[in-house]
Amino acid sequence: MSSWKRAMLAAVSGVALLGALGCSPSGSGDTSDSPSATQASGGKSLESLDPCTMLSEAELKSFGLELPGEPTEDLPWSPGCYYEGDPITLTLFKDTRNTVSSNAEKSTWAEFERLQVNGRSGARTITKGATQARICNVMFDAGDGLIQVQATESRLPESVDECAKALEIAKKVEPNVPEPA
Repeated sequence: MSSWKRAMLAAVSGVALLGALGCSPSGSGDTSDSPSATQASGGKSLESLDPCTMLSEAELKSFGLELPGEPTEDLPWSPGCYYEGDPITLTLFKDTRNTVSSNAEKSTWAEFERLQVNGRSGARTITKGATQARICNVMFDAGDGLIQVQATESRLPESVDECAKALEIAKKVEPNVPEPA
């Protein structure tokens, strides 16, 4: 990937991530500092989940994604894993500070549509800063937070529905992560 394309993607991803997560802790969704919440959830904690292991090599390749993924850590409570690919690029995030419900209350969304991901509470979102960037997020509750699947169309012309791809990938990720706490 060219350095210009990587820089542009990093900037757009950062805007989208900040929009999705907010710039400060959210009292309604923040359970990461509560020892009793983490202990009570037992196997439901996202803390030990590596975003680069949420999908198998075969699943990643089936979406046209290149291996290996590159770990990202724009925000300490929301590490991710970035994959280049064609027709989309993908970033998978785990967020231990927010839930779908706490994100619904934020004013950063150009679009926020509630949906189910294999029966889990979820949402399809586009941040205000990413409406022209062909970036779509699908998030769903998992463990003590949420999983966010961010799909970006990687080429012109606009021939891929990045929101449909994000939902398709989220449905593959969902069985591999803890049930909501």
